Amino acid sequence: MIDINEKIKTVELLEYNSEWPAMFENAAAEIKSILQDNLLEVHHIGSTSIPNIYAKPMVDVLPIVKNLSLVDSLNRKFEALGYVCMGEYGIPGRRYYWKTKTNRTHNIHLFEQGSPEILAYLAFKEFMLAHDDYAQAYSLIKRNLAEVFSQDIENYVNGKASFIQMIAYKTDTATASQLAEDNIIIEPYNPAWPKLAEAEIKGIKTISNQLPHISIEHLGSTSVPELSSKPIIDIFITLASVKEANLWIKPLETLGYVFWRENPDTTQLRFFKGMPPFGMQRTHHIHIVDASNNTVEHRILFRDILRNDQKIRLEYESLKLKLSQSHSIDREAYTDMKGEFIKKVLRAHGYLKPITR
Repeated sequence: MIDINEKIKTVELLEYNSEWPAMFENAAAEIKSILQDNLLEVHHIGSTSIPNIYAKPMVDVLPIVKNLSLVDSLNRKFEALGYVCMGEYGIPGRRYYWKTKTNRTHNIHLFEQGSPEILAYLAFKEFMLAHDDYAQAYSLIKRNLAEVFSQDIENYVNGKASFIQMIAYKTDTATASQLAEDNIIIEPYNPAWPKLAEAEIKGIKTISNQLPHISIEHLGSTSVPELSSKPIIDIFITLASVKEANLWIKPLETLGYVFWRENPDTTQLRFFKGMPPFGMQRTHHIHIVDASNNTVEHRILFRDILRNDQKIRLEYESLKLKLSQSHSIDREAYTDMKGEFIKKVLRAHGYLKPITR
């Protein structure tokens, strides 16, 4: 029986360590001695296999075998080397092992030849090795998430998932789940949302090399405590002129964003992260707007009204839940109909300027 307390909960990232390849080679030799002729290949994967990026100090090993059915009978030999045998552990066709119980140093992800998981692991590594800008962006994403989720491995992993899914899309290794419908889903308020926004904004500021901007704000429902919302972090970047926005496209793409080139609204640039088929579910939106556009101003006002007025917040939440059921696949109608509520509230609070989406 596996003690649940053995599961890693903390997040510790270290600079690249030149000893990690040697740790892999030693582990690979041990694995070869156990699997013998059943072993076809063994690969070093994960962040410790990518030079010059931060990583959890755990070496990930990918052995590929001819016949998976012969592996389980060898568990005692893995245990003798300090490994804990976890079975599939959530991924069909895998045999997963970690080492050790007190100080995790290695993870083994073992698959039979032909498993699509093998290609996904190797393609991610090869893409990172071939694209240093994406590798450094990935390192940055992880470091910022580790700062805000140092004791929360679940949200750390979830926070970087949409980036990994984007790379899977780019390398033609995306799973069928990335072809899901892009439906509107409202979830209960999650206290991790502000932390996700904090980490993302820090990454945006760093990856853009401090491109000139007036403000970067976390807005929308995920910025309002206790409010149910689509689990999407909305970030608004205000520039002196939207003509400067093209400078942001490439840096944001390396963070895993898709630029909406066909956007009919020329007053702003919009980017999506996690949107199918580039990911499994939208996780972030970025809106780049001109300083002359008052959308940030009225969105800040509406955010603060919701934060301070429980009655209005509950009315807005009820409306969103209702609209998400009646317009689950029609984002335009959903946005327009809740926009009427937003306009009514802002006018009641004395806001007289034009109100845009």
